Amino acid sequence: MEVVKAEAWEGAAVAQDLLALGYGGVPGAASRGASCPDFRGLCVRLAAELATLGALEQQREAGAEVLSAGDGPGAEEDFLLQLGSLLRELHCPDRALCGGDGAAALREPGAGLRLLRFLCSELQATRLLCCSRPPLGEGVVEGAGMVQELYLTLQALGLPRPAPGTPASQLLQELHAKISELQPSLPPGSLQPLLSYSLDAPRWEALESLSQSLRDQYRCRRCLLLKRLDLTTSAFHWSDRAEVWWAGDRAELERPSFGGCNRGGRPNELEPPMPTWRSRREDGGPQCWGRKKKKKKK
Repeated sequence: MEVVKAEAWEGAAVAQDLLALGYGGVPGAASRGASCPDFRGLCVRLAAELATLGALEQQREAGAEVLSAGDGPGAEEDFLLQLGSLLRELHCPDRALCGGDGAAALREPGAGLRLLRFLCSELQATRLLCCSRPPLGEGVVEGAGMVQELYLTLQALGLPRPAPGTPASQLLQELHAKISELQPSLPPGSLQPLLSYSLDAPRWEALESLSQSLRDQYRCRRCLLLKRLDLTTSAFHWSDRAEVWWAGDRAELERPSFGGCNRGGRPNELEPPMPTWRSRREDGGPQCWGRKKKKKKK
């Protein structure tokens, strides 16, 4: 039951990719693999567009087909031979599809869908690369971007910046020599691939769930940053409204405060006056320490 569910999920994903690329849905006999003419025809069209966009390394003559669907008795064998060469040229990570017995591999459950998924992903990546290429015009030299990337790579490796006009082949030779020099100092296993096996449907589902959670977190953080930006920009408009408010209430605030000067006179700030100073008399002056009773006259 789980295998059928995973295959249905894979078929829906491949159909969505094909529709996004402008092709029809997955053929109904995709499970039959290379024995189905519709399946072979779809693979031929995908490979032809890859060759047109320059995704293949091997140079072919004009009008030569990358894959041929054919209708004869030996069409399936010819298709499998050409398909194996094409997948190796595209560096397909699925070793089962690139193996010698391609017919047996494509008859396995889900093998045809895996093949279509790989071809769709390669075509999507090729279209994106074609869209990102800058158009050649006045003052644009072909290969300047590649040379600039090589300059940055040499700088990261600690090599001196080459003189302007240095050919790319010389830069590649220096780069190869430096990497060969640094390679023995790397710890063992550093150049091993991170993923040495093909992913099945449950692993793809786990990766999809992880990707969805990361997208949700990114969306939340993005909304938070945009909200902070809105508040920051609106703070500049608050200053204009504050000036209008200050102009209207300024008189009411200044009336009881009498401006910024301090006139004093508050009871709690008053201090007793200093007594006046008088000089001391020479004779000492009258000193009355107590009242004396007057004698009555007889």
